[in-house]
This record gives sequence, structure tokens and C-alpha cells, in this order.
Amino acid sequence: MFNKVAIGGMAALLCLLTTMPVVAASNSPPALQGRATVLLDAASGQILYQMNGTDHNFPASTTKLLTALVAVEHGKLDQIIDVSDRAVDQPADSSSCYLERGEHQSLQNLLYGLMLVSGNDCAMAIAEGVSGGHPEQFVTWMNETATRLGATHSNFANPSGLHDPNHYTTAIDLGLIARVALANPTLRGISGTKEFYWPVKSDRNGPYYNHNQMLSTYAGTIAGKNGYTEEAGLTLVNVAQRDGRMLIGVVMGEPNQQVQYADMAQLLDYGFTAFEQKSALPAGLHLADVPVAQGLQPSVAVAPDGAFLVSAPKGDKPNVTVESKLQKNVSAPVAAGQKVGALEIREADRLLAVLPIVAQQGIAAKPNVAANLSSWGVSGAKWAAGVMLALLLFRTTVKNIRRGRRRSRGRTSAPATFRRSSGRGDFLAYDRTKGR
Repeated sequence: MFNKVAIGGMAALLCLLTTMPVVAASNSPPALQGRATVLLDAASGQILYQMNGTDHNFPASTTKLLTALVAVEHGKLDQIIDVSDRAVDQPADSSSCYLERGEHQSLQNLLYGLMLVSGNDCAMAIAEGVSGGHPEQFVTWMNETATRLGATHSNFANPSGLHDPNHYTTAIDLGLIARVALANPTLRGISGTKEFYWPVKSDRNGPYYNHNQMLSTYAGTIAGKNGYTEEAGLTLVNVAQRDGRMLIGVVMGEPNQQVQYADMAQLLDYGFTAFEQKSALPAGLHLADVPVAQGLQPSVAVAPDGAFLVSAPKGDKPNVTVESKLQKNVSAPVAAGQKVGALEIREADRLLAVLPIVAQQGIAAKPNVAANLSSWGVSGAKWAAGVMLALLLFRTTVKNIRRGRRRSRGRTSAPATFRRSSGRGDFLAYDRTKGR
């Protein structure tokens, strides 16, 4: 059904496609001190830089980005959750919002506690409340969601990120999870909140401050999540936006807070200074002319429906490949904007986007009398047959009238009769005596 066309072979795109970015020496990636890191373009999903990005590491409380995403996908913000003994009974030295047994809190309030102060009690309360009292089911949803997002080298054993040898991820996987979680306006807003007051009065009703110091120290930071366990070290996910570009940084296994924040700042600075945003496709791109069966025109011009912006090293080409999959032909009528294929944009073996390919104009079908008659249905066919019969009868009547007139003229036109002459030289003689 589809005809695969490599756009890389088109002259219009040769200047845009390459296999590896070339980074100028002055824009080289910084030397970071963590165990693993990745830098993502939030809009396109491109990996701009990574160090040990596929190595297994413990995520600690950055796990809560996935917990929050599953919570909003399976629950409702105004849902009231009863805090259980299991939610309250967290390790004494772990982050907590100090929930009380039997307390009633909305999912939205618990998400603030989860994201700002990294409350492990909030994590378990959310998992129990959203799953109807089955936190194991919530963890299953977490792993299913991670797989769906492309984080296929991870496994999650709990909603909090407390250490478990079977609870691990990679810097790249964590970046992919953060990209989707923080694209959610609710979660991005909560994650970017610097302080929060519980709306229900209690003994602890003071402000809760966001643990992510990048919100105050790095210009353009809009969201993020940090975490720590002894086994994981310090982990941090941070999202920053400048001049219309949004980048996601992930650092894992950092030795201390000062180094962690310095590494993140250097990573994001590198992304904003060494790369620029470009279109993956040239403006007004004409992909092909697709044949149109039974159309008033033999073919229709097709092009991508929309644009796709990517990051590229300054002064260089985007590190993407573009490939189209077109239908071999279409049948008329064709509507302007009708989908006739898809355009795939990839970074190496990672699919970044799929854009529909659409017809650039409408093409009408050729007239078809037989088809038009059949489309009338039974009543239309009877009407057509009646018209044809009437025409036939009319024609027969006209012929009969003309024939009758000719016969009448043949009987009355001669004033006398003729007889053959006998003995005279003329061939015919007029009989003047007949009728006297």
C-alpha cells in the first residue's frame, strides 16, 4: 500500500541530513563529576549529549516524576485519599510530609507534598489511593508507563524511590520519563512551585519549600525533581527554558550538592550556547506527485502537514534523518488536506516524530454516466426507463404520421389516367374521353 521514499536522496534535503553532529572545540561538553548524565531537547526528544546514559543507576526520589505521571493518568486531582498506616510507616530518616493516620487529603495536595518535599508518605498514600488500595498494581502501572515512553532499560519496585536492588533506571530513561511527566501542565506547575501551604489547618501548617534549588539559582528553570539515597548518591532532573527553547538535564550519582548543581548548570549552559533550533524540513517542501486514479488530473502534489523543530550544533546540520512513506496511488475524488502517507523523523534508531503527508489540492473525479445512473437507485432507474420508452413512442408516432402523408399525396396528385398508345409515335397519349 505504501511506497517508501528516502528523502535523504532528495537534493532539497541533502543540506539538512547528516549522521553525526560536529561540535566546535569552544563548545565542547563540560567535564561533569557524576556517574551518568544526559541532555535532551524537550520539544523534539533529541539526545544532545550523554555520558554513560545507558548505565543502570538508582534514581532515588526522581522516581516520583513517574509516580506523579501515573497518578494523574489513573486518578483525579480532586479525589480524596485516606492516609493509611502503611503510608505513614516510612523509614525514620526518609523525606516525609508527616501525614497522620486517617487523614484525608486530595490527590492534588499529596502531589505537592510528593514533588516539593519528596514525601515518601505522600508517595505511598497516592499509590494506595489511586489504585483502590493495591499499591502493587500502581507499581505495575509505573513499569507499563515507563515501557510505553521508551524507558525500556528500567525497573521500578516502589513509588517513592527508596533503595531496592531491583529499582533502577538509566540517565536516558529518566530523561524520557521527565520529558513526558513535565509536559503535563499540572505536574509542571506543581514541580515549579517554590513553596506550598497545606489548605487544611494542622499542627504542621507552615510552608513546604521546594528542595530543587535550581528554581532560585539558575535562570530559566521551570521545573525539576531531585533525590538522594546513600546507594544512588545525589540525582537531579531539571528543566530550563530560554529564548523559546526548552532543555532537560539529568545528572546521576553526584558526590555532593554543590557539585550536583554546578554540573547541572554547566550541562544546561552547554545546551543553550552550543546548539540552536532549526527546522528539520525546508519551507515549502514538495515531496512528490502521487498518481490519482479516475481523476480530472493525473496526479496530486503532496507535502508534510506542519513543521518539526530540532536542535543542531550552531552552524551545522541537524542530526536527524527524514523518510517518507507514501501511498502508491489514490482514487478520485481527493480532498485538499487528505492524508496520503507519513513522514518519519529519526535520530539514529530513535523515532522522534511522525508527520502526516497530505494532498495539497482537491482533485475531482471524472464523470461516469453509468455510475451516476446506478447511484440514483431503483426509482431513478425506473424514471430513466420511462423517459427512454416515451422517446421511442414519440419517434414511432412521428414515423407513422410521415408515412401516412406520403401515401395520401400518391393517390390525389395526378388529374387523369394514362394509357399506352396504339399505332402512334408518341409513347403516352392523354385519354381525353375518360370521364365524359
